[in-house]
Amino acid sequence: MDRPTLSIVVPVYNERGRLPIFLDAMAREGAGDCRAAGTELVEIVVVDDGSGDGTHELLLERAAAEPLIKPVLTNTNRGKGAVVAAGVRQAVGDLTLVTDVDLSTPLSELPKLAAPVAAGAGVAIGSRALERDLVERSLYRNAMSRGYNLLVRRLTGLPYRDTQCGFKLVRSHIGRALVREQLIERYAFDVETLLRARAAGVKVVEVPVVWRQDEDSRVTPLRTAAKMAADTIWIAWRMRRLPPPAAVRRPRGARRQPARPLRRQGRRV
Repeated sequence: MDRPTLSIVVPVYNERGRLPIFLDAMAREGAGDCRAAGTELVEIVVVDDGSGDGTHELLLERAAAEPLIKPVLTNTNRGKGAVVAAGVRQAVGDLTLVTDVDLSTPLSELPKLAAPVAAGAGVAIGSRALERDLVERSLYRNAMSRGYNLLVRRLTGLPYRDTQCGFKLVRSHIGRALVREQLIERYAFDVETLLRARAAGVKVVEVPVVWRQDEDSRVTPLRTAAKMAADTIWIAWRMRRLPPPAAVRRPRGARRQPARPLRRQGRRV
């Protein structure tokens, strides 16, 4: 039986320092970790969100030498939600894993997400709230996360204890459908995606994963939390006024897409 193919989508912005570390880790361990999860890695889609520190040039240099790396380039900084959506739209694997460049959740945790997807779920989301012994982060960041999650659950009715963990696996045809009309480009895009999944009848499973806070994190918790709260209030209101979407189904007769050849200059979106 053939393994499902896997695309890894990684959003980056001014990551000239951390991107080589991530790509080196993928070169050493990526294929093995993916096989341990019952998948076959076919591409690493690195989406540059208009970086100005040389990340763009570094990415193109590495992509020219490493066939698995597919660069996707944006001309201006649009936000993590926008570039994650751009990467999901470009993915050619049967499954798409969205992860962060700092590998706060290591790729070795992929089997935990792959199991429920193999059992029929459309989306599996990593969670830092279900087994706190697996998580290392500051008390301040932990309190902010719990407060934000309470707001999400009150406003949207979503049952998940952690919508924001940057480690999510989705069947690729479902992922493309969920981001097709995405409205949030920056902070609360995860909440929007999960709201769209619920509206479309997609089964979502929340799974506890290892997560370690990166000391070089770019997140400014108080400022980011305020913007995420504003985005969440707006998207909760907006989604109530949208017509219900059709159920997401794989087109009849659809076959696995072969991996497209890498364009050396990168794809712009």
